[in-house]
Amino acid sequence: MSLLINHVMSADTPSKIFSDILNYYKEFSGDDIKIIESVRPIEGADIYHYHRPHLEKALKENSVVTVHHDINDSDKWLAYERFHERYKEARLVFCLNHDQQNILNNKGINHTIVIPHGYNDKIFSRPSEPKKITKKIRIGIISKRYERKVKGEAHILELYKRLDSDKFKFLFVGEGRSISSRKAMAYGFETECFERLPYLCFNDLYKNIDILLITSLYEGGPANVPEAIISATPIISTPIGMVLDYVVEGLNGAFLTGDYDNDASIISSLTEGDTFNKLATNAYEYSNQAMSWKEVITSIVLKYKELVQAN
Repeated sequence: MSLLINHVMSADTPSKIFSDILNYYKEFSGDDIKIIESVRPIEGADIYHYHRPHLEKALKENSVVTVHHDINDSDKWLAYERFHERYKEARLVFCLNHDQQNILNNKGINHTIVIPHGYNDKIFSRPSEPKKITKKIRIGIISKRYERKVKGEAHILELYKRLDSDKFKFLFVGEGRSISSRKAMAYGFETECFERLPYLCFNDLYKNIDILLITSLYEGGPANVPEAIISATPIISTPIGMVLDYVVEGLNGAFLTGDYDNDASIISSLTEGDTFNKLATNAYEYSNQAMSWKEVITSIVLKYKELVQAN
């Protein structure tokens, strides 16, 4: 079955995230799938895949959408009311996590399926053994720095004040993270920082951190979750997005509570006894749970074909 899939972006706004995702679609959809990306829908496509449905007044008949954001996000531009009618019009709504799916189901949107973001299996590979720490636990923060409160920068600052610099150090990767690094150094922490690191280096990056720290209040993904899973990196995070599907409290990670003292205690407990080694061993055993981008796109293409056959 040969299909023409139109990925509709609905706005001529550059986005590295969307660009990277579209490249995975082009690479892994298969020879029987032709992909055309456009701002406005073209004529004659078999499936229209919308990525910013809230910018549309109506969807084409054979349409699907992906929920890329956290439905709970307080940003007024992402208010649920802007999306609901478009979700109703779509034949299928792809969710990145079960929290999104549950929210939509409770709002009467039941034509949903969960297919998370994946990892690049040309870059990432499962390690041969669990992580082991030496003197200090290295906390990795791998994301662009935002001033918005919902991205958790204040939370990170409060952790600097409460964690022991003799037991922890930081590795920062992402635009603006030199600011984070300087603040951590002001509290006595040893740090490394790469504002721009080639993606080809990310497998080695995860080998060089002991835990991934995520402090955002809202995330659809985030993309670093499957990367951490395949690299057997324990995740300490706010209870958001795909983290809720992949992390089991106390097993391969832990959830932050929003209480700074309590959260510092959660992280500090990793230095006690065999706590970190147990977490790392479990993270290693869970490292086969993440999907590669090839598996993700293959699953989505299968749904395209089912929808076309059902017409």
